[in-house]
Amino acid sequence: MSTLNLGKLYRNGSLVQFYSEDVYDKATKKFLSQFISETNASISGVQAAIANKAPVLKAADITERDALTDVIDSQLCWVIDASADATVASGAALYLSTVSGSTVTWTKMAEVESMDLVVNWADIQGKPSSTVAQIDQAVTDSHVHANATVLVGLSANGTSGNLVYNNVDLGAFTGIASGATLAAATNYSDKLQIVVEAYDPDAQQAGA
Repeated sequence: MSTLNLGKLYRNGSLVQFYSEDVYDKATKKFLSQFISETNASISGVQAAIANKAPVLKAADITERDALTDVIDSQLCWVIDASADATVASGAALYLSTVSGSTVTWTKMAEVESMDLVVNWADIQGKPSSTVAQIDQAVTDSHVHANATVLVGLSANGTSGNLVYNNVDLGAFTGIASGATLAAATNYSDKLQIVVEAYDPDAQQAGA
């Protein structure tokens, strides 16, 4: 039977050892000593799991980061002053480690500078050659025409095809007419007549 040493007892100046039966839990059918053993095993498992995790490292600058020891693969390091990195103008940066043998390579993942990034037009690569003012003006003028009123008034006669302005057929005034053939076009007396018709070069040569 399992027993626990519960302590020491002194009687008349003499040490008397006493023992008691192990505490037994009827519900789980386990002794107290078993619970203690299982709890210790769980604690050891948690400690091992924590030991295998990669904590985030912190370094004052790039030199201190490069001097870190016991770095494991895929470990993060927060560098307070990363200005020694050519890609960091000032401030802190976060790096991820890649370990190959005894060589540790750090890759920048983020930097404080980019958190409040302001990009100037002059610094944009591959931008249009137009200036900001020119682009803004082009957007403003995208549907603006100096003669918009005149253009809106122009149309065509759906029957004759003559030019119409403000609902007035201009054929009678200009002599500009349209027709499939010269005979079919409107005839304007005493005016220059321009007729739009299909041109067949073969027919013209045969007629000649």
